[in-house]
Amino acid sequence: MPRSSSRTARIMNAPIQELLSQAKISKDTISLGQGMPFFLPPDEAVNAQIEHIHESYRYTEDAGIESLRNAICEKLMRENGIKCNPKKNIIVTAGGNQAFMNAILSITKPGDEIILIAPYYFNHLMAVQLVDCKAVIANVDADFIPDINELRKKITRKTRAIVTVSPNNPTGVAYPPDIITEINRICAEAGIYHISDEAYEHFLFAGASHLSPASLEHGSTISLFSFSKSFGMAGYRIGYMVFPEHLYSDILKIQDTIGICPPVPSQYAAEAAIRIGGAYPGQFLKKLDDVRKMFIEELGKLNVQISAANGAFYIYVHLPDKRINDWRLSLKLIEKYGVIVIPSSVFGDNVPGFRISYGNVGMERGREGIRRLIVGLRELVQCVR
Repeated sequence: MPRSSSRTARIMNAPIQELLSQAKISKDTISLGQGMPFFLPPDEAVNAQIEHIHESYRYTEDAGIESLRNAICEKLMRENGIKCNPKKNIIVTAGGNQAFMNAILSITKPGDEIILIAPYYFNHLMAVQLVDCKAVIANVDADFIPDINELRKKITRKTRAIVTVSPNNPTGVAYPPDIITEINRICAEAGIYHISDEAYEHFLFAGASHLSPASLEHGSTISLFSFSKSFGMAGYRIGYMVFPEHLYSDILKIQDTIGICPPVPSQYAAEAAIRIGGAYPGQFLKKLDDVRKMFIEELGKLNVQISAANGAFYIYVHLPDKRINDWRLSLKLIEKYGVIVIPSSVFGDNVPGFRISYGNVGMERGREGIRRLIVGLRELVQCVR
């Protein structure tokens, strides 16, 4: 029998699916695992999809419907301060992950290096490995903020980009604007790209702010955005990217090869959603913040380190005993206590712990979920009591 590719063999399995496939999950299990918001897509998006359903059977332009790209350009200038041209440096993608793959394929050759900041988003690592590049890992400081000096030291002649995710998945930390600015400056000085994943741009708490590095004057920034989080449209598989104009033809080749164009019904829905803008997710932030504060208060009763959690909808937890196998711990929490969290080891973290997603549970179910988690931790991990 012919063998499968060695390229895919060396890449980890999709970690969330792998975890859930190994666990015995009951109907009563509460998921604090996968990152999704609790709210539905805007009615305007659903109605637009229905209205255009009979027009959605043909391909669109590879880059996306022109009116959608125009709306994206208006949003980028209005909300992010990014100057753009809808015909030269915006492409609509089948979600943020495809945007990242487009970016990596367009700027690298096999053997090149991409700097990821750990804890990192595991799909970014998988994409880098799929294109036969090397992921160079830089660490964060005690507050889960990128270490600027370490980033500088990681750059070599093979480096093609530094990747930031802010607000961050998995830590839930919104990087301060001065940190984003400094990373952008480092990239500009080194002649490399800054890939900025901004999927959680609208989810900010406790006075945090968001800076899109492509709004800065210097640097070569590739910015990635998604409708999955801000508009509750994860299943629509729709996102977009904005980038230096010289990459347009290369990214268009990749787009045509992988997907031709994004799902057409989703494009019409996305146009309606983006015209509403950040006001849509903004109306749900108070409910999310209430759950966030409750989780932080409850976790504060344990001997654990938690992230500031001032962005996205994640709380990141470090356990005090480095001998703990956090994968096995997560399996036990699922099977014995009926609560799902994602082990920190899948995010490239050497310190055992886990990521909590509070975005999809609400207050009542969230309160029960955190109760189960704390009971489980106290019984399974003596050092956190």
